[in-house]
Amino acid sequence: MPSLIQRLKERKLFQWALAYLAGAWLVFQGIEVLAEPWNLSEGVQRTIHVLLGIGFLVTLVLAWYHGEKGRQRASGVELLILAGILVIAGAAVTLLGRGPQGEIAGELTEEPPVAVSEKSVAVLPFVNIGGDPENATFTDGVTVDIINHLSNIADLKVISRTSAFQYRDTEKGLREIAAELRVARVVEGEVQRAGDRVRVNAQLIDARTDEHIWSEQYNRELTDVFAVQSDIAEKIAVGLRATLTDAERERIGQAPTDNLEAYGHYVRAIELRERSELEEDFRLALRLAEEAVELDPQFAQAWALQSELHSLVYTFHYDRSEDRRAMAESTALQAFELRPDLGEAHRALGLYYYYGLRDYERALEQFSVALKTIPSDARTWNGIASVQRRQGRWQESLENRKKAFELSPRSAYLAGYLGDAYALMRRYAEAEVIYDRAISLYPDPANFECKAWLYLEWQGDTEKAKTVLQEQSLRVGSLDARRIGYRAQPFIELFERKYPEALQRLSSATYDVDYPPYFVPKPLLYAQIYGLMGHAERELAYYDSARAILEAELRGNMEDHRLHSSLGIAYAGLGRRDEAIREAKLGVELMPVERDAFYGIYRVEDLARVCVMVGEYDAAIDQLDYLLSIPGEISVPLLRIDPTWDLLRDHPRFQATLAKYE
Repeated sequence: MPSLIQRLKERKLFQWALAYLAGAWLVFQGIEVLAEPWNLSEGVQRTIHVLLGIGFLVTLVLAWYHGEKGRQRASGVELLILAGILVIAGAAVTLLGRGPQGEIAGELTEEPPVAVSEKSVAVLPFVNIGGDPENATFTDGVTVDIINHLSNIADLKVISRTSAFQYRDTEKGLREIAAELRVARVVEGEVQRAGDRVRVNAQLIDARTDEHIWSEQYNRELTDVFAVQSDIAEKIAVGLRATLTDAERERIGQAPTDNLEAYGHYVRAIELRERSELEEDFRLALRLAEEAVELDPQFAQAWALQSELHSLVYTFHYDRSEDRRAMAESTALQAFELRPDLGEAHRALGLYYYYGLRDYERALEQFSVALKTIPSDARTWNGIASVQRRQGRWQESLENRKKAFELSPRSAYLAGYLGDAYALMRRYAEAEVIYDRAISLYPDPANFECKAWLYLEWQGDTEKAKTVLQEQSLRVGSLDARRIGYRAQPFIELFERKYPEALQRLSSATYDVDYPPYFVPKPLLYAQIYGLMGHAERELAYYDSARAILEAELRGNMEDHRLHSSLGIAYAGLGRRDEAIREAKLGVELMPVERDAFYGIYRVEDLARVCVMVGEYDAAIDQLDYLLSIPGEISVPLLRIDPTWDLLRDHPRFQATLAKYE
């Protein structure tokens, strides 16, 4: 070692190293200063860092062989020591070149880099000249209609309204906006409405060079505004050198309605539908869509929107009546009667088949037809992905979630769905990246909850989960139990065996868990916690209260698989073994994994819970083994921390099962 150090000095390796590190430090500072104005992504910056690290190793090697006494041969031991140093340094550089989730610099794990198409475009919200709030919806309507027209063209990639409208009043430059949306071209415009006249300025810009490809000003009668929007869309397509079929040109030329007030209601309804999944937003949007068709009964797009909203109200269990389902069908068919070629009508009917009838093949058929006329529609791609998830076509579903998110890369809603897809496939590191992105786009409580639950599934880490929920509390306030169904709270306290805290958390909630995969009345949760605390009298009282609620619910809906599963748990808690197993198995029979690969996994999990409660340990382990072998929420870390499975801890088969999937 002393001999090696002496030779390093002779070859001036220390001087070379210091000189190189000083130069690298200057480059780092330059990157930090220029990253924003030059729009350098984090991946590009990490790539530069890795290259500089590799350059450092090359410099050391060159210094060794070209030093003043480079002709003197090194001993074998010295060469081994030097090789070891280089290997360790190379490993360190590789690790430093990886991002926070382990992705190689310049390559996002969840989203491989793709070339930006020359025929990709984002239509930014047009500016309301004069700032009159009464004209704001009209101005948004101009933008929405142009986006809708362009979305009819198969040769274009068109960013959704949801993502494009997030750049309203932005201070970001066009180059930065285009980079975030992954498009080559951007459309900007202004709208000025005065009495019965309207002036529209529009321009198509190459965002990479700031070159104005096309621009035009229109001064027209207000009644001509839809013709203006059609003309703008067609000229944008020409500017992008897109190939238009005769059918596409004809669709672009069709006005959605001749009633501006009706169109204003339609635009506001779309905004509400995209804002959240809360019942009040759905119902208000539905009322606006209904008012739109009252003003213009020939407004096919508004009829299609009505149908979608009826389907959403139905599937989120806000109204599971047959009347609601029938309205979803009748309004979709009304849209078809008016416009048989309308892509939105096919999408609405696809949602009806999916949500209302669970007819997955017919749903996919309608979605596929919709894509022929609205190929850039993110919601249709997401609908296809949702159906494929139910069919157990997990990889195809994931790819189509990606397509949907690519068309609306600023949508927290679609980012959340993509994060769920990765999590269910147990690709947890990728899910974490996407949930972070979803939260950065919009601090939705549901995405915080999903990220918190992710750490429980992935690592069994309650501290990380609590940190996420603390951040959520600071940024957006308390959780909405109707929306997220107590995904992580109060289960964190439960998993930490802090039963009094779990009870306190539960008592502060005002809703039962009534979310698509579950219906769990609060007394059932109370009963489980009191049972873990050893309070047998209270446990039985709450199980009996839950039983009464569930039996009453079932009288009106004997086909609800969720109710049977929960009733099975209540019966098991009351010691009614045979009835418990019967109800839990009935839940599985009504919603088998073979029929629904998503909802079905929750019924199997409930059956496993019932089997544990009634002492059928081998049967419970069979179900858990099956769940671990397919995509889903059950994971080894979660099984280790959930007290539900404490009775299995010492069972050799349970231990072997966990070891098999570790």
